[in-house]
Amino acid sequence: MLDRMLTLLLLVVAMSFTLASASLADDWVAVKLRGQVLQLVGGDWAKLQRGDVVPDDRVIRTLGNGRVDLKRDAEVISLGGNTQIQIKDRTGKRFTTVKQHFGTVEIEAEVRNVQHFAVETPFLAAVVKGTHFIVKSGKSEASVKVTRGQVEVSDVRSGAHVLVPAGQRITVTAAGEIAVTGRGAGSAQIVGPDGQVISGPAAGVNATVGVGVAGTNAGVGVGTSGVTVGVSTPVGVGVGAEVGGGGASVGVDVGGTNVGVSIGGGSGVSVNVGGAGGGLGLGGLL
Repeated sequence: MLDRMLTLLLLVVAMSFTLASASLADDWVAVKLRGQVLQLVGGDWAKLQRGDVVPDDRVIRTLGNGRVDLKRDAEVISLGGNTQIQIKDRTGKRFTTVKQHFGTVEIEAEVRNVQHFAVETPFLAAVVKGTHFIVKSGKSEASVKVTRGQVEVSDVRSGAHVLVPAGQRITVTAAGEIAVTGRGAGSAQIVGPDGQVISGPAAGVNATVGVGVAGTNAGVGVGTSGVTVGVSTPVGVGVGAEVGGGGASVGVDVGGTNVGVSIGGGSGVSVNVGGAGGGLGLGGLL
């Protein structure tokens, strides 16, 4: 009986150590620390010591000479001097969000197939699947420098976002200005919340050229929807043409009489002369 009780006791102790180790693996631990590093506990600031576990949503602040590395498994959050953060882990699904109030934060995020790590500042948010990057947040702007992998950075006000690869830095100001610098920055695409490219390659080209000679005017417009050409003369003759993604149309106005020809994208041809019109459907023949 005694042997059985002893065995049961050893099993309980072993299970306790196992549960404690598993719990610790899910927590952020201060593994490197120098200078003054503080944590907000019950409304008062207390010193953070090496080996301390940082509870979820605990406010951590470094003073000018303070530095600290917070580690969980293979991931590390490094705080520079004069920095304040909170770490929030989503319940039921491992997704870590670092709320960076100000200062400098360096992130070593484990590589995974899904986005699982984010840093939020007053001006931008950075979300990653796994990479190494540095975030700086000040009074009027914030920046992200990517040293490995790629980071999706968005303007928290407008929702515009950019995919930033290694070797580039993105800065977002309080006024919503977005600038990308570094190797290959010219190919960076700033995409609006509606999915439309608003800056960078394939952002759309709009140009208009107009020429006037002795009362005759000619204009050409180039935009994302196609090409428009128009000509007018002082004797009441006007010619217009438009070529877009859905087909082409040509119109002529002579002394108040209109002649128009429209060719749709495979749907047919329509002709209008002086208000009387007709149509011919050619389907796929065009």
